[in-house]
Amino acid sequence: MKYVNDRFYEWMNRKERNREILQEMKKEVDEFLPDFYDSPDRLSRWGHYYFCDDDGGRLIFDLKSPNRHRCEVCGKVFESEILDGVWVYFYRNKAVIMALVSAFIYKATKEKKYFDYSVKVMEFYARHYKEFLIHNKENLISDSYDTMPWGCARMMPQGLNESIVAIRFVQTIEILRDELSPEFLDMVYHNMFREMYLLLAPQATRIHNISCWNLAAIGVMGLAFQDQEMIDFAFTSEFNVRKQLQTGVTKDFFWYEGSIHYNFFLLEGITYLFLFSKIYNYDFGKTETGILQNMFVQAYNYAFDNQFLPNPNDGWPNLNLRTFSYIYHTAARAMGEDSAIGNLVKNIETSDSVRTPLPLSEPYYCKNCVCLEQLLFNIDFDYENFTPVKQYSSNFPNSNYVILRNSKWNGFMKYGLNGKSHAHPDIMNVELMYGNHRISRDLSNAGYRSRLCNEWHRKTLSHNTVCWNGMDITSVNPGECLYYDENKVTAAASDVYEGINYIRTIQITEDTFIDDFRVESGMAGIFDYVFHLESGLSLEYDLDLEEGVLGFEKNGYQHILETKRVKTNENHVVLRARVKDAVWRIWIDLTGNHQLYLLKTLDNPVDQKRNTILLRNTGTSPHYHLEIMAEEKQ
Repeated sequence: MKYVNDRFYEWMNRKERNREILQEMKKEVDEFLPDFYDSPDRLSRWGHYYFCDDDGGRLIFDLKSPNRHRCEVCGKVFESEILDGVWVYFYRNKAVIMALVSAFIYKATKEKKYFDYSVKVMEFYARHYKEFLIHNKENLISDSYDTMPWGCARMMPQGLNESIVAIRFVQTIEILRDELSPEFLDMVYHNMFREMYLLLAPQATRIHNISCWNLAAIGVMGLAFQDQEMIDFAFTSEFNVRKQLQTGVTKDFFWYEGSIHYNFFLLEGITYLFLFSKIYNYDFGKTETGILQNMFVQAYNYAFDNQFLPNPNDGWPNLNLRTFSYIYHTAARAMGEDSAIGNLVKNIETSDSVRTPLPLSEPYYCKNCVCLEQLLFNIDFDYENFTPVKQYSSNFPNSNYVILRNSKWNGFMKYGLNGKSHAHPDIMNVELMYGNHRISRDLSNAGYRSRLCNEWHRKTLSHNTVCWNGMDITSVNPGECLYYDENKVTAAASDVYEGINYIRTIQITEDTFIDDFRVESGMAGIFDYVFHLESGLSLEYDLDLEEGVLGFEKNGYQHILETKRVKTNENHVVLRARVKDAVWRIWIDLTGNHQLYLLKTLDNPVDQKRNTILLRNTGTSPHYHLEIMAEEKQ
C-alpha cells in the first residue's frame, strides 16, 4: 500500500469539484508560503493561553498582527509577551500545514513551485532544528535532553505539539518521497527526526493521550525511515503503543480519560501510526487492531442521532462526528473501503451535518468541508454505495456513560469517572437532544488558561447535576449502573461528596424525558439541583417572581447573571421552552420543600446566555423530579 491513493492524480483533475478545491488551496498557500519567515530566536507558547478571559472566545490568529490579539467574540484586543509567543505557535503550525497542503497541490498539478514551497519549509526547520531552544509550556528552558523537564519541545510549546509536527512533516515527505533527493531525506532524518526522537522518547512515561502522541510520532518517523530503534521504542518500550491500547482503553472501547475530544485526539495519533504500519508492512498487532477498529465503531454508537457528540469532561464545545471525519478517513485508508470503518466514513460524509472546527491543533479542511485525507486516501470511494448504520441505546458501564434513544429523544448521562485526568466535577450530568434540537448540552470548556474555563466550565454548577453547599463534586471514582434498558437507566455514585451518594434515573418515552434524582445523605446542607437549557430556547411561564439570592460567591455562583425566586404554594410548576418550530412543556415537582429559582447563566462562549432551572433544598436527602414533554407547536 502507498500513502497516496493510486488514482489521486486522475480523480483530482477529472472532477470539477476537485479542481475548484485545488484553486482554493492554491489561494491559501500563495498567500502564506512565498513570504514564509521564521527564526529559532522566537519562543513559542502554549495555545491554551489564546482565549479571552472576558468571554472564553478564542483569540484570532492574524498573520499581520503578531503583537495584537483580538477576541473573536467581543473584539477586545490583548497585548502580552505570552500571547505573542502563542502567535508564534500558530504561525509554525500554519507553516507546517501549508507545507503539507502545498505538497498535496504539487501531487495533483505537478506545478513545481508548490514542491519548492514544501521543501523550503521542511529544509528550514530541519537545518535549524537544534538551534531552537528546548522549553516547555511553562517557558522553562533546558540545555539538554538529559536535564529537561517533562513536556519539552523545540519548535512548539510542548512535546505533544512537536509530535503532531513530526507526523505532519512525515506525511509531507510521503507525498513527495519519489522526487526528494537521498541527500535531502538524509539531512531531514539526521538533523530533525533523530533529534525529535531523543526529545520525545523520555516523555512517553505513562498511560496517557500525550504519551500516545509521542509514541505515534516516534513510530511514524521510524517506519518512514526504517529506523529500528524508533520502531522498537514505539512498539516494545515500557509504555509502548500496544500497552497504551490494552491498558488505557476500557472494555467499552473508550479512552479512560473520559473525554470524547481526547478519545478522538488520541485516535488521531495512533491511527497515523496504524496507517504507516500498513504502508511499511509492520505488524501493528491483531489485538490492537481490533481495539482500534472497535473504538471507531463505538464512537459512532455514542453520538447523538444528529451526529453531534456528547461532551463530558475537558474538550471543545459543539463537536460532531464530521469534526473528526479526517480520522475516520485515515483509518478507512488502512482498513479498506469495504471495512466497517469504510462504511462509517460514508455514513458521516453523506449526512447533512455541518462540521464544527477545532480551535487548537486543527487539521486541514478546505473551507471547513473537505479534508486532505478524504482526497489523498479515499478519493475513489463510492460514497453512494454504503449501508446506513442505525444507532441504538447503549450502556458503557466501564466508561460510566449511557445513551438512550426513543423516537426523537436522545438522553446521555455520565455517572462516574475513571480518574482525575481531564475530569470535570459533574457526576450524574445529563445531556438532552430532541431531533436536531439541543435541549441541554455540556459546555465542555475554553482553553485551560482561560479564566472562565476554571471559574465556570470546570465547575459543578455549570452542569446538570446537584451541588452541595456551593462546592464542587469531589469524587473522581466510577459509578455503578443499577438498571438499564433501551428507554431507562438508573445509576448510582457513592461518596460524590464524602458521605453523600447520588442515584439518578432518566427515562425517555416517545414524547417525554423523565428525570428522577435522589440524594442519600445523613448530613444537612444546601442541595442545588441544576438543569440548564440551551441559549436558543426561550422560557415561558406565568409565575410570580422576586429577586433571589443564592448566597454563594464562588465555584461558579459568582458568574450567575440573574437570579429570580419563584413565589408559589403549589406542589408543582409548569414552564414552556420554545424554539421557532418546537415547544416543550417542563413539569417540575416542588414537593419535599423545594424552592425554585430561575437563572440566567453563561454559555460557551458567553455571547449567548442560558436559562437555568435551579431547585434548592435545605435538608439531608432531597428527591428531585422533572419531566420535559414535547408538544405541538402553539
